[in-house]
Amino acid sequence: MAEINSDIYYKHNDPQVMKKLDDFFTEGRGDEDALIDMALVLNPTKGESVAQILIDTVDDPEYDLSVESLDHTGGYSVAHFVHGSSGDEIVEAIVEFLNLLIPDINAQAWGCGDDDPWEFWIKYENGKIVRKDDAPFEEEDEDIKNTIYKWWHIGMPESITAGLLNEDYD
Repeated sequence: MAEINSDIYYKHNDPQVMKKLDDFFTEGRGDEDALIDMALVLNPTKGESVAQILIDTVDDPEYDLSVESLDHTGGYSVAHFVHGSSGDEIVEAIVEFLNLLIPDINAQAWGCGDDDPWEFWIKYENGKIVRKDDAPFEEEDEDIKNTIYKWWHIGMPESITAGLLNEDYD
């Protein structure tokens, strides 16, 4: 079975909101009641409903909503996930959840498969999820960097260099 590695980047101006979101991923560990309770604290009006939609979207909340690691860079939290073949759809649902839960958050994701040189990019723009896919190392790398990479990295700090074409292979 293919594995999909993905990073969800999120940032909010309120450090308390950031702490609660970090806890959602690190302490929630897929416990449905705990996830709903934490979402309610972040958004008393919509927290329960958007958390329930996320829980219902995934196959196994304990596995699908538990991070492998959580780091911080450039003011962003970076939640790293490893999923099976539907990982890109799960990550898309998480990014949408974050944006519905906290409308003034910046949350977006990047991921790649372990079989082929394939990447996916997710942003929330104008009230909806926008997703772009590419296949690096297939002759159109400069075009990919000048379009998809540029689009996804707009507004991100220079320390965030997501993308297979940005990795140093020396």
